[in-house]
Amino acid sequence: MNDAIELRLDPATAEDLRDALYNLGEHQAAGRGIPHMDTDTSRRLGALLRDLDIRLGGSGRFG
Repeated sequence: MNDAIELRLDPATAEDLRDALYNLGEHQAAGRGIPHMDTDTSRRLGALLRDLDIRLGGSGRFG
């Protein structure tokens, strides 16, 4: 990769991301639904996705 994209995460967001990715993989493999996430987790991961989209050249909005 020539142009690396770096994001700095606070510990809570890093844990949320780890847990969301793990849960997604485990639940997908088992054929079950994804568990509901609380409002704080949703906000932190939403902010992360917005920042990532902007760094990838997007507007920070999805859809």
